Amino acid sequence: MDWLSIFLFSILRPVLGLIILAGLLIYWIVKRELPQEKFLRTIFFVFIGAIIIRSFSLMFLNYWLWSQELISQRLLPPYTPISYFLKYSWQNYWFEPVVSVLLAFIVFWGIYLFNKKFEENLFYKEERYLAGLGVLATSWPNCLIFLSLVLFLGIVFHLLNILFFFFRKKFKKNNKNTLQIFIRLSLLYFWIPCALLILLFSDIINRYIGISQFNI
Repeated sequence: MDWLSIFLFSILRPVLGLIILAGLLIYWIVKRELPQEKFLRTIFFVFIGAIIIRSFSLMFLNYWLWSQELISQRLLPPYTPISYFLKYSWQNYWFEPVVSVLLAFIVFWGIYLFNKKFEENLFYKEERYLAGLGVLATSWPNCLIFLSLVLFLGIVFHLLNILFFFFRKKFKKNNKNTLQIFIRLSLLYFWIPCALLILLFSDIINRYIGISQFNI
């Protein structure tokens, strides 16, 4: 059963995130458009469901493995209160997934509410799902780097875009479409590539940034 625990604990989550993000990116490149909002919503909630099922599976598998050894049996009832096992499970199997899911929802609804307040001129509708999927795929605490990178690149390219249009003298006050270029802080093209970048190189990034200290 060791192979199953290793697969669930170390392999399943990043591989699933990689498959989802790479699949969306390939679809985007081939079709030159993102999947429909309904499909993105389905993927978003399926990913959350997979994360929750993974945590439950790890918890029950750990309980079963402990119950098979005489020494580890002492860590379970009736020898030890069930609170010890629950605390262990929370620290090892639930803390990171719960924080990641909560942050994904916070980012999701944050984008939705800000966009609604600014009359759909701030983000594209697909962005809330891409942002949420990015947070789920990179997971806590790497998702902090992911969000910071997306925001940084978005601001930089937005400023460059403004300078480009000013220098080309294509800014017209009466042109609504051109005006929206300056209003919309589009991060559409950064969510998936940045999430893939963090997912693939998280070990190297953590070596220099040390963000893993935010884990309990």
